[in-house]
Amino acid sequence: MKEYSSFRRIMEAVIHFKNGARSKSLMSRVYFRMIQFWGTLLLLTIIGCNQQKESMITVEFPDQPEVNTLFYSEPISGINFLGFSDTLKANETGKFELKIKITQPSFVTIWVLNPYRQVKLLVEPGNNYHVSMDSHNNVQIKGLNERGHMLYSTLPNPSSVFEVGFMRETFPDTMSLIAVHEKVNDLKQSDMSKFKELLDNKHISKLFFDLVQKDRDCYYALLDARFSLVKTYRSETIADDLLVNLKRIYDQYPPNDESLLFSSFWSDYIDRYITDYKQYIQFDVHELDDLRESEFYNTHIINEAKKYLNGKALEFFQAKYLFGRFFQVYSRYEKELISLFEQFEKDYPKSEYSRFMEPYVDEVIDYFRIIEQPFHKAIIFMDNYETINTLEEAIKPFQGKKIYIDIWATWCNPCIREFAHNEALKQILAENDIQLLYISLDRDDFEQQWKNTMKFHHLTGTHVRANSELYDDLIKRYNFIPWYILIDENGNIMEKHAKRPSQLVAGEKLW
Repeated sequence: MKEYSSFRRIMEAVIHFKNGARSKSLMSRVYFRMIQFWGTLLLLTIIGCNQQKESMITVEFPDQPEVNTLFYSEPISGINFLGFSDTLKANETGKFELKIKITQPSFVTIWVLNPYRQVKLLVEPGNNYHVSMDSHNNVQIKGLNERGHMLYSTLPNPSSVFEVGFMRETFPDTMSLIAVHEKVNDLKQSDMSKFKELLDNKHISKLFFDLVQKDRDCYYALLDARFSLVKTYRSETIADDLLVNLKRIYDQYPPNDESLLFSSFWSDYIDRYITDYKQYIQFDVHELDDLRESEFYNTHIINEAKKYLNGKALEFFQAKYLFGRFFQVYSRYEKELISLFEQFEKDYPKSEYSRFMEPYVDEVIDYFRIIEQPFHKAIIFMDNYETINTLEEAIKPFQGKKIYIDIWATWCNPCIREFAHNEALKQILAENDIQLLYISLDRDDFEQQWKNTMKFHHLTGTHVRANSELYDDLIKRYNFIPWYILIDENGNIMEKHAKRPSQLVAGEKLW
């Protein structure tokens, strides 16, 4: 009401001015009122645009009472990335009530494990949604734009973009770049024609349609680029036509385009842009291999991002890149990452991404503190382990004793995750008078990392790092790790595929 009164007084003053009033004081009042009105309007607009509104997503699994943990991506500045996620427990009725505060429409991905099932919603501020998933992976979505959501749920799963089988089936190696580009456009048009029909029939909003359009632009641009990148990965040289094709894609859909940020595929699209495309135009394949092995590769990539990105795109890329390196076992324990994170915090002191990285940074700091310490006396290296060529030779020193064998490697994420249950595992084995033997499949150049890992995770027990003969002997028996074997007192295999530590801790039996 105040804004309307101000506007009326301004108009009255303007009319009076037009009717002959010429005084400077009146002109000053007119200008002041106009500035006051438009300033107030602008302020209210800014406040309204940036005001967070809460949306509720209710999720239920009607025929699966055992599902009690839900994972969901947290949209930060509207960006959807599965790495920046949190968990939610079911309420007393067995349902999950997920409250999301957002300022603009955002994709939210929700998923459960064992078996893995995923659904993605385009959530608008202040609106509520209901999702139901049964054990057969049938999904029902109720709420705003529900027909659009149901259609979107039938589109390819995000992970399929990177599956080799999917790529080869959709775009065989024999296809030309032009044919791939045409097929990509056909697939996108096919997708969007269905959403256009929903829009024309007023089953979805124009806002929903426009965001899906941007999402599909990013998804299919990523597919198009991926074809060229896969061909480059397999080559000894980087073909000019592949680089030209990549340039065409990234010129058409610039990674700095903030309208693409809202696509759930943008995080992978921008990653391929910096870590692959921008490197291929500067280095040949062999130079890149050397660069990736260098001590300051991470710093190089961050500096590259600063050359080509800005604003939200630059902040997100750095956060995603560092998070990815922290999350990967083979790269997380690099001192360089600590200094890069500290610089990130200086550049973005209020970044919402920092809280997702901080636990990993703390772990890296602890890692370097612990590996400086001497080996614990209970960490034992088997005598002459370098000469052990078979599993039978490895268990010979334990004759007359039961053995639980953990076959692992420093580069194996699932192997490392199982170490979280080590203390409970040791108690279970001690109660059953069972010895613990670790056999690492790490090669010679990973020897120091092998020793550092057993220090950091306090792997008390007997250790062997497999030479090439023992490695081959184990791989012939079972080509998958982590792998656990239970041996009896006579050296016979009681359980070729024994329970994992996490399973034993959960109450499953040794045999």
